[in-house]
Amino acid sequence: MKIMMKNSKFLFYILISCFVLGCNNKENLIEVEIPEREVFITKTNDFPDPSTIKTKQGPFDLPNPPIGFEELKDLSKPHALFIHYSEVHLNYANNLNTAIHNTPFENDTIIDIIKKIDNRNAGLKNLAGAYYNHILYWQSITSNESSPNDLLSEAIKSSFGSFKELTNEIMTKAMALDGSGWLWLVIKGKDLAVVTTANNDTPNMSDVQSGEPLLVIDLWEHAYFPTYNNDKKKYIENSIKHLNWDFANKQYAKKVMY
Repeated sequence: MKIMMKNSKFLFYILISCFVLGCNNKENLIEVEIPEREVFITKTNDFPDPSTIKTKQGPFDLPNPPIGFEELKDLSKPHALFIHYSEVHLNYANNLNTAIHNTPFENDTIIDIIKKIDNRNAGLKNLAGAYYNHILYWQSITSNESSPNDLLSEAIKSSFGSFKELTNEIMTKAMALDGSGWLWLVIKGKDLAVVTTANNDTPNMSDVQSGEPLLVIDLWEHAYFPTYNNDKKKYIENSIKHLNWDFANKQYAKKVMY
């Protein structure tokens, strides 16, 4: 918001004589009062309320992201994050809703679809994965400080040796992914693993089955190029700093206790 500073009232002399009567006659100096300047306020355009961003039809809509578009400026430019949600994710949701009609999956939840669909329905599989993956992506990033709780920390130590080794593996596998896809922290059985999936596959699809998701990093170019250009490494480093371990703690507890 830009505010023009209010000028204090002051007096000054205009040399009318310089222009009309000549500059040598002091009697021609006229005192003029300048009126007080008004304050002008220019408002910046805020992003719309995410709850107003709706799909054209059902059954699937966009869940509100748990973070504001301006809360993660050191991870992503606010406008880039807004476009990611309001265009990229919304388009996948709209296309999924169109594609799902008159199919055996029409009345299924998104989790049901993810766990049943395979490459015999490649187009629908891609849309379902993209929609589902983005839902988890918004929940996997945060502007708040978070860390694994005791339960998850023990699992990390058992599976990777240390939290540092976990983050090293995330960086290594994310950088090794050639092309578009996703980086996941998953639980499979009693162990944790870091896996990647190509395009819009998910680790819990029937023909992938590499684990149940706890956290995800979007490695599609649209997630990082507007902010980082080709510096994928810097994007991954910042993504690791903003992983939502509070969300992972809850996801892990659900998997191991129920």
